[in-house]
This record gives sequence, C-alpha cells and structure tokens, in this order.
Amino acid sequence: MVKKAVIVCNGEIKTTSLYSLISNTDFIIAVDGGANKLLKTKFKPNFIIGDMDSISKNALKKFRRVEQEIFPREKDSLDLELALNYCVENKFKEILILGAIGSRVDMTLTNVFSLLQIPQKIKAKIIHENQEIYLVPKKLVIEGTPGETISLFPINGKVKGLTLKGFKYELENYSLPFGIGKGLSNVFKNKKVSISFKDGLLLCVHFRKWF
Repeated sequence: MVKKAVIVCNGEIKTTSLYSLISNTDFIIAVDGGANKLLKTKFKPNFIIGDMDSISKNALKKFRRVEQEIFPREKDSLDLELALNYCVENKFKEILILGAIGSRVDMTLTNVFSLLQIPQKIKAKIIHENQEIYLVPKKLVIEGTPGETISLFPINGKVKGLTLKGFKYELENYSLPFGIGKGLSNVFKNKKVSISFKDGLLLCVHFRKWF
C-alpha cells in the first residue's frame, strides 16, 4: 500500500524540484492546474482533483485516462483542501505538498494554513524551493546543518512553554506571542536541534542548505 501522497499544486515550482522530491512509489495528486507542472516530466498523476479552471488542454488530453474528481467553481473549499480531504479519507501516512506558494499572498497564506486541517498523526509539509513548512509537534528533534535558518510562528494565539536547544538563540519555557518576530531567523548551532512546548500551535519554516 502506498503510504505517501505528493500533492502538486499550480503555484511556483521548478521541474528540477519535481524530480528531486517525487519518487516512483509516491501517489501523485494533481490539484487542477498542478497537472500542467507534470506535462514535461516523466511523472503521471494517479489522481486529478479540482474545479478544472486552470488545467490546460494539453494536460487534459495527456492525462485523460487518469481518475478525476471534478467540482463546481463555486464551492466552499479550495482545491487543495479537497485534495487534503482525499488524503485523509484514504489514510495516507505522509503528505508532501508542492507548488502551494505563489504570487498571491492570500492564496499562499490559505494554503499554508490548510496544514491545520490535517490530523497530527499524518506527517505533512509544504516544500517551496529550499524551504520546508510544517506544523511542529510538542516535542521534535530536527536534523540539519549548522548555519541553516529556521523561523517559528505561533498560530492561533500564544505558544506557551517554548524551549529551544541546539540553536544560536535558545529559549527556556518561554511564552511566544502571536504576531511578533521573536521566533524569526534562528540558526542551527548543532547538527541536531530540539523544539518543545506545552501549549499552542507552532508553524516552522526551515531553510535547508541541501535542496
């Protein structure tokens, strides 16, 4: 059984990134115009979902035999949210989201915040260029390279009891308020760093050197 789903959206993503991040064993879900991103690659989506307002004629023709679920343009959920619901219903254990970041700030924010609807037992992240974006569990050890940058953002209010170890700027049992830059641009001091907190929701943006 395939355990990992890769969701390809219609935002900014390089073809080289698709090749470096997608494996032959992944279940590929194209979100509407995300299918356009796969046209010039060896990858074929396993499933296409959305209102089909941005998918090209070439993509529709090439992937005409791919299973599709089509929704009306006027609906209560974004196409990415529909794809995430599909992943949850089909019990994927890992979700990788590509092409979710673009030029529209409102859509980008909504796509990032969509991580909140994914059950915590599912490992989910957005990757954009060299950046990994994901929600942090209450205890987490991250492996990286000294000098890499990481930013932490409280979501939906204050994060309480935040402790950071292995960073240039460490914290101990700190209450990090929503809406300030206190968690911005911290730096790996060690190869392994740890994050823990007692209460709240914490979003991480990790700038990797090796992407």
